[in-house]
Amino acid sequence: MPEIRDVYLLSSPMSLPEGIAFDSRTRRFFATGLFGGQITQIDAGAGEERVLFTSEEQLQFSGAKVDETHRRLWVCASDIRGPHGGLHLLDVDSGALIRHFPLSTSGICNDVCLDADGVAYVTDSFQPVIYRVDPRDGSYGEFARDTQMSAPMGQFGLNGIAVTPDGSSLIGGFTSPSKLFLVSRRNPEAVREITLSGDPFGVPDPNFTGADGIIFIDDKLYVIHNGGVQEITFTARDYSEGTVKSAIAPEPGLTTATVADGELYVIKSEVVRAMHMQLPPNLPFKIYHFPRSLFA
Repeated sequence: MPEIRDVYLLSSPMSLPEGIAFDSRTRRFFATGLFGGQITQIDAGAGEERVLFTSEEQLQFSGAKVDETHRRLWVCASDIRGPHGGLHLLDVDSGALIRHFPLSTSGICNDVCLDADGVAYVTDSFQPVIYRVDPRDGSYGEFARDTQMSAPMGQFGLNGIAVTPDGSSLIGGFTSPSKLFLVSRRNPEAVREITLSGDPFGVPDPNFTGADGIIFIDDKLYVIHNGGVQEITFTARDYSEGTVKSAIAPEPGLTTATVADGELYVIKSEVVRAMHMQLPPNLPFKIYHFPRSLFA
C-alpha cells in the first residue's frame, strides 16, 4: 500500500476547487471544481493529478463522496446562474456518468453525504431543504424542509452534511450565521438547532467565517471554516448538544475535508477569497493533512 503524503498540489490555476473525497481501495483523492467543469483524481502514492470527468455544460461541482462498496462517486452539480442544482452519479473507477438527478430548480446543491445503504442526502444552500436520493430504486426528492434552515437574503444557508455515527440523524452545517442543525431520519419534520458550548461557534471571526464542510471521524464531528477547523464532541446521546474546540489552519482558504486512513485531509480552495472577496487566490490550490493534535 503506497504511503499517503501530507500535501498534494493541484495543478489548475483557475479551477477553484471546492469538494474533496477519498477512495481507500484505489488510493485516490478526488477534487471538484467550481470553474472549468472538471473533477480530477489524485494518486495518493505518486501525487499525480489527472482529469476524471469533464462537464459539457460547464457545471459547478462542489461536494463529493465515494461509495466504496458500490464503486460510485456522488458529486453535487449546479449552475448558480439558474439557479438549479442536481447530483451526478459517476462510476468511481472509469469516471463514466451513470445518471444525473435533477433536484432543485430554485437553488443549488452544495454537499452530499451517504448512509450505510448508499442512499444520498444533499443540501440546498438557497433553500431550507435537504434532498434524498436512493440509487436502489431511482427515487429522489425533498426529505426535509424547515424555515429554521432558511438562508438570509444573498447569503449561504445549508452547506455541509453528515450522517451521525449511529445512523439515526443527519447534521446540516449552516454558513450565515454559523450553526448546526439536527434532522431525525425517522421524523424529518423534527429539525432543531444543536446547542453548542466551549469555543465560540457563531461569533464572527476572520478564521471561522461560517460552517462549510462537515465530516465525522469516529464520534467527533469536524466543521471546516475558511481559516480553521472546529472539533465537536457531543455531550448528548442524541447529538443535540456538544462542546467546541477550535484550531487555526496552517494555511487558510479551506472549504471542506475528507478522511484518508483515519486522518483529516482538507482542501485549500480559496473560495472565500476568490468568489466572495473578488481577490486573486493564493496559489497553489492543494490538499493537505490537518493534524488533529492541533485540538489537544
